Formats: sequence, C-alpha cells, structure tokens
Amino acid sequence: MNDNQFYPTPPDLADRAWALFRNRRFERVLEPEAGSGALLERMPNKYEYRRNFDCLEIDMRHHPRLRELGATVLGLDFLSYDKGAQYSHIIMNPPFAEGVKHVLHAWDILWHGEIVAILNAETVRNPFSRERQHLLNLIEDHGSVEFIEGAFTNAERKTDVEIALVHLEKKADSRDLLGTLLVDLSKDSGAPDSIEIDCHQDLAIPNSNIENAVLAFNAAWVATQELVRAEARAEYYQNLLGPTFEQIIGEQGDVRDHRSAEWVRDALHDRYQKLKNSAWANILRMTEINSRLTAGIKAEFARRFEEIKELDFTVANVRGFLSGLVENQGEIQVEMLCGIFDEITKYHTGNRVHYRGWKSNDKHRTCGMRIKGTRFVLPYFKPNYSGKALDWEAKNKLEDFDKTFALLDGNPQAEHFGLVDLFNSRYEELAAGNRLSCDFFDIRYYPGTGTIHFFPGNRKHIDRLNLIVGRHRQWLPPEDERVDKSFWLQYENAEKFDKEVCRRAEAHPGNRTFWNGLIREVSSKADSENQAKANALLDEILKDIQKEKGIDIDTVIEHEKRDLPALTHRQNDLFAA
Repeated sequence: MNDNQFYPTPPDLADRAWALFRNRRFERVLEPEAGSGALLERMPNKYEYRRNFDCLEIDMRHHPRLRELGATVLGLDFLSYDKGAQYSHIIMNPPFAEGVKHVLHAWDILWHGEIVAILNAETVRNPFSRERQHLLNLIEDHGSVEFIEGAFTNAERKTDVEIALVHLEKKADSRDLLGTLLVDLSKDSGAPDSIEIDCHQDLAIPNSNIENAVLAFNAAWVATQELVRAEARAEYYQNLLGPTFEQIIGEQGDVRDHRSAEWVRDALHDRYQKLKNSAWANILRMTEINSRLTAGIKAEFARRFEEIKELDFTVANVRGFLSGLVENQGEIQVEMLCGIFDEITKYHTGNRVHYRGWKSNDKHRTCGMRIKGTRFVLPYFKPNYSGKALDWEAKNKLEDFDKTFALLDGNPQAEHFGLVDLFNSRYEELAAGNRLSCDFFDIRYYPGTGTIHFFPGNRKHIDRLNLIVGRHRQWLPPEDERVDKSFWLQYENAEKFDKEVCRRAEAHPGNRTFWNGLIREVSSKADSENQAKANALLDEILKDIQKEKGIDIDTVIEHEKRDLPALTHRQNDLFAA
C-alpha cells in the first residue's frame, strides 16, 4: 500500500477544521478519506454524534481502527461513492495531489449541508486548471478559505506545505424541494389539449448477477429520492390548504410541516439504510450460504453481517465481499464442525475418549478429545405437543447434524436422506423403539427421555471430524508435520484405553465425583488454573497407561520424521465441494 499521500491530521488543525462548521448539530457526517481516524477523534460532541459518522478509506488496514472509534466504514474509493444526499456535514483531508477532485465530488453529491476540506494551498492559489477554477468559484459564491503555514510541522508525518482550510455551504434549492407544481398548473391554461409522454422502456441489463443487483439498487435509490422529495412537496401543498376539521376542533394533533430540508435528509438516510440491507441480503441469498450454515454459525454470521451491510452497495464492494467469503469459507466450515463436535462431547462423558495432545508447554501437555466412532448418545430431542413429531428446536438440532455430515461427506449441496427426513417420514416407527437408518446414521429414539442413540453409518465421517477439530484446536500435529508413530498409535487406540482411563480417574483419592469434574475442566474453553491441573492429571493417567502398553509419545517432542499415517486427509479435500 502506497503511503506517500497519507498525512494524518494534527490535533490543532483538526480542531480548527471542525470549528468552521456553522451548524453544530452533526446529524450525519461523512469523512471520505478517514485514514486512521485523526479527524474523527477530534469530533466535537463525539459521544452524542459519533454513531452518525460514516467514512471511506482506501487503505483497509485502517478499517478496524475506524470501527473501534465508532465510525461506520462504507468502503474504499470516495470518488466512486455517490450517496451523499443524506449527509449534513462532510469533513475531509484528501490526498494533496487529488484534493480538488475530492472536494468537487463532495460538492456534487452533497444535497444540503456543509463541507470543510484541508487542501494544499497551491490548489487554491494557482487555479490553472478548469477544476481548480471551478473550486475557486465555489469558494467565492458559497464559502471561505483561510491559509495556514506550518500546520504539519509537528505532525505525525511532517511537511512544511502551506494549508488551505476551505469551508463550503450548500443549500437545497427550494424549487428542487417543492417542485414547480404551482407554476406548471398556472401554465396549463395555455397548454395543448393532449400531452404525449415518452415511455421508452428499453434497458440494457448486464449479464452479471452482481451488476444486475447493483443496477436494481441504484434504480431503487433514484426512485426513493424522488419519492421522499415528492412526499415533502405533498406535505407542503397539503398544509397550504390548512388543518382538517378534526384538527380544528381539537380531536387530532396539530398540522405537521415536513417540508424542511432536514426532514428530507433524515428520510433519505433511513430509507437508504433499508435499501442497502435488502441489497446485501440479496447477495447472500445468491450465494445460498445461509442454507448450509448451522444455527450457531448463522448467529455469528448475522453479527458479522452488521458490518458488511454498512458498506456502500457497489460492484467493487460486492466483489470484494464475495472474494472474502470464498477466502474465509474454510474457516466458517471449521467453525461449523467445531460446533457439532462440542454438541456431541459436552453432554455425555461416554461420547468421547481422550488422548495425549500435541501442543505442550513447560507445565503440561494438553489432552485431546475424540468422538467415539461406534456410538454416541444425545438428549434434548423431546416430542412436540401432539406427541407425533419432534418439537421445533429438536428438528433444528438434527438439521445442523445433517448439514455438518453432508459437509464431512464431501458434497454439502447434494440431496441426502438425513435425520430430519427420517423423523418426518417414520416418526411412529422410531417412537416405537425401532432402529432405523438415514444416509449418515443408524439411530434409536427414546421419546420418553428425549434421547437419541447415534450409530455412525460411515466411520470416515467421525474420523474426519475428529481430525479436523483436533488439528484446529492443536491437539493434533499440523498437517505437514511428520511425527513418531507412537503418537498416532495412542491416538488410534484411545477408545481401547478408555475404560482403564475412567477407572483410574474415578479412583482418584479424595473425590468420588472427580471424573465428571475433571471432564468439565478439560472440556472448558476457559484457560483456567483448574483446567491446567485437570489436563496435567489426565495426561499423567494417560501416560502411565500408555507406557504399560509399550507406548511412549514423549519422543514426539523431538519431532522424529516419518510419513503421516493413512488416516490423515488434507483439510482442503473436505471443502473442495
């Protein structure tokens, strides 16, 4: 990223810039080149108005900091942004080399409000180009300029360039707001009897779905602006007629005058936000990603979407979002797998077995967990009020399992006869205690306790789940790490050692319920002292048992080289579909 034009605004200069605004109610502020937030940090009444601060910044490295300061990041390139009608204030410190372009663009998109810009003084003093002359005319007709020497001499990035601090105020034309209806009506007396209206409807629509979506959004935005201004005009003309009879006799409130520029600007902002929300949601529907996410990941994705939907809806931003979605697809899918892994392991100690984990430090080696490949048991599957089907939450849980195991099967978009299908079509047989099959499991259902016993139909699905979660949580070595066979031997034989591990843990002196407490600590996501003690003790039990069986994995720390066992798979293979 080229930082040659990045000159953060010094605090003194930022204060002078903010002080130029005549309207001190910062209803909706835009900063087109926000940098690292130097201007935002000096905003007056920032705790009252910062929630109304939007910005763009070409360098994405600054976006997290801008959001931390409370700004809404709309995108990257200001010169391609054209939604300025909603703003009351625009404050800017554009790149000196392109300052005039940025100020003129801000003037063009602003509808009713003020602009303060920090420019190179030469931009104003030497109006050699048509653009610079246009800016000089705007200053003469609509604003002011003051020149400051040494403004950046004590700045984060120093320069001795002289500064021009420009203030412009743009007022909405009352004719634009109220229209010319009265004038038009007066002319109609001399108008011809018939008026031809051209309804040419040919529209060249690009083939790209993204471009079509942006085209529709822009059309909706133009129509929305027309609608809001039409509402203001209608309100104005209605008020010319005076109050209704009900208002005269006091049965209704006073006449409300909504024809002000401020009302239009606020209405434009609210409706623009709704349009953006719908437009971005439409892009998500195109990807169909929501249909493949589990409930927990949907909630997390919804949280992330709050930032995404603030971006301006342009082709460049949509493509950037989709590129990021593709880039992060593996991470999203791993989070799904971890969620299902936790669902299986947290309810019943019999669903999991332990092994000595790969990641270690000077104090203890972590203990990894594996789901048993033969059977696991889960509660929370109660029938609904009719007793003839599962309740809604239980079906959602099963749907999460179907999505996750379709992913583990390698083809999440294929048609599968899953757990939900099985319960929908054969509930009475399941409720009678029959063991039935779907694509991923044999199951036995106990409606009285709301319990399901799951028997994996294909052991490779559980193996993949254990492997991916184990690597993600660093219980297993990285994919490209070659380790001693003893590590994989104890991993593969964890289920065989499980009974002895339980027996020794339950026999721990001083606490007859030690085993359950130990499991809770080992399974906890918190990095606590108790968790460290539990890991250390369980690791000692596993170490003793494995040594008795002739397995010593401490040599793994030395990273002896050998080929990985056939059990391993490249994580990317799982997500290829």
